[in-house]
Amino acid sequence: MTDVRCFHRLLVALLVATLVAGCASLRPGGQGGEGERVTRRDRTAKGAGYGAAAGAAAAILLGEREADEILVGAAIGAGIGAGVGAYMDRQQEKLAKIPGTKVERVEEDMLLLRLDSDLLFAVDSAQLSADSLVSLDQAARIFNEYPKTAIVLQGHTDSTGTEEHNEKLSERRAKAVLHHLVGMGVAADRMLALGYGEAHPIAPNDTEDGRRLNRRVSMLLKAKAR
Repeated sequence: MTDVRCFHRLLVALLVATLVAGCASLRPGGQGGEGERVTRRDRTAKGAGYGAAAGAAAAILLGEREADEILVGAAIGAGIGAGVGAYMDRQQEKLAKIPGTKVERVEEDMLLLRLDSDLLFAVDSAQLSADSLVSLDQAARIFNEYPKTAIVLQGHTDSTGTEEHNEKLSERRAKAVLHHLVGMGVAADRMLALGYGEAHPIAPNDTEDGRRLNRRVSMLLKAKAR
């Protein structure tokens, strides 16, 4: 194992520990407790929404860091101001209508759009399926309507195969989605494609259903107020 991979895993462990501590303070009363934050139209806005899936939490935190770096670049320009929540509201409502996707509110200024990997790719392939192009084209049109949103594409796999193979496969899949979005007019400099391999599961890998959930490409979308 390389020093870089060791450092990455150490960083993830620290991020997860930070998130778990934060989630505990957000929900002192349990489900619906006094500490739980709720956005307009009863959308939850909390990392705790990902429950015990520490892998999902770590991926979100890592993606947010990358999104922040994109947002400081010239591609995004000035922030949205006090209306950033409404700006993300409108994107969420439109993205939620795309077949084969699931969109969740992470923070006021951040969304997580998850694409069904069974729709996107065949097993062990990074070639986009014909069915996936319809959903990706719809997503691209929405992204073009909201150019002040940074997009971090995160590829994930199940634990089948070697770590090295899975990491490369997840990166190829994330890049395949990015290249298609660029072809649909989404600016390349507001996006980043990353492959995490099997490092961040959201379900156990010992069942077929769990492995299916872990084979995914997520899009973390973030805007800035200023």
